[in-house]
Amino acid sequence: MSRTAGTGTILLALLLAAAPAAGADLGPNQHLIPELKVNESIETIAISGELSLQPEWDGSVTTGIPFGSILVHTADEKTLVFDSDGNHLFSISDERSAKIPTPAGVEKPCTWVNQVPSGSRSYHHDNATFIFGTAGDLILTVINEHPPPVEDPIAINITSPREGETIWIDVVPPHVAVVGEVHASAGLHSVVVRSGAGEVSCGNRPEFACSVPVSAGENAITVVAGTHGRRVEKTVNLTVRIGIPPPPLIAVSGRVTDANGSPVPGASVRFESVFTLDGESIAGTNVTGEDGRYLVEDALGYRQTVTVEMEGYSTLREEFIFENLTNDLDLELEPLPRTVPGFGSALAALSLTGVLLLVGRKRW
Repeated sequence: MSRTAGTGTILLALLLAAAPAAGADLGPNQHLIPELKVNESIETIAISGELSLQPEWDGSVTTGIPFGSILVHTADEKTLVFDSDGNHLFSISDERSAKIPTPAGVEKPCTWVNQVPSGSRSYHHDNATFIFGTAGDLILTVINEHPPPVEDPIAINITSPREGETIWIDVVPPHVAVVGEVHASAGLHSVVVRSGAGEVSCGNRPEFACSVPVSAGENAITVVAGTHGRRVEKTVNLTVRIGIPPPPLIAVSGRVTDANGSPVPGASVRFESVFTLDGESIAGTNVTGEDGRYLVEDALGYRQTVTVEMEGYSTLREEFIFENLTNDLDLELEPLPRTVPGFGSALAALSLTGVLLLVGRKRW
């Protein structure tokens, strides 16, 4: 749109494309908005009520606007009123005019609210709205030059449960507490939390805390936040296990040495929990480095059965009860007894038999 001072200026020219509307016969060039001639000498006024269409308009803005009027809501907060031929009738200040609530419950300048006959139909094209009467005639055109509003996003922050978390529940039926907050500048209408097992309402406050039913196994929990006309969802996935929660995970580090205090590299170190999961034992393993050191993380529970194996050494197997989440434990291996080369068990038996025979002969 271009605008210059004086009459005869083109304010807007919009060709309405062909589209069917109830009670209206619209062809490709059926409704061409006329050249809108702005008269800058017309004084801008303020009004106290909505603009209504009048079958017999007397020329006064206090009694409404004529059928076929064209309204232009300008970007500088004015409403310009033209007749069906594009003649400028009057200018209205949106800011100075009265504010009235719209059917959606939002307050707007009364210049933005228009009374039209019952049964009228509307058609939207780009930034223009065309109102047709029951007989199919064009009774009102509204052009909005305001830039489209930038909507503030709705943000959902779920603080609990966390994505991918495993939760143990020992009550029936199982429920999970869902906690978080919603940021919505336009005003929050509702917060709903749902899972595959059910749905609960959390009210309409920014901070929410709800208990939602879940089922054993994999679950997807979705928080739905809605304002008037908008809705946003956020989902977290978690695993639910039924039963008493397991003990915490601990970490153990230390050195494996022989009886002389020398490091034993390459030894297998295994920490096995007394706690089982679905009937299976839970164990953490590691192999000692060149300095004999090892580190086993995520060992389940304070009570562990420790097994150390290394070729040439006796297997060490001992139960320990730890007290902290992070622990130090040095382990010592005993070397296996050595056998004399060539002196096996069979040769030892024969030698023993020979000694016994020799002793018997001397006694005889």
